[in-house]
Amino acid sequence: MEANTIEEAKNLAKAQSLEKKHIDETIHIIYCNRTEKFYVDTNGLIRLWEQSFGYYVNGIYTSEKLNS
Repeated sequence: MEANTIEEAKNLAKAQSLEKKHIDETIHIIYCNRTEKFYVDTNGLIRLWEQSFGYYVNGIYTSEKLNS
């Protein structure tokens, strides 16, 4: 999913993380410098190429800044 702001991305990620099909699955929020957009995805490998802001698991947000 694609979002223009971090708040919009957080809302999308939280909603997706609360869906039954994503129980106990990490939903990543990534910022792409090339497109200047935020992306919400379950694929953590894309974190290697872009800037990660945080992630949701079962509706609970964790900031990457807290983990570094």
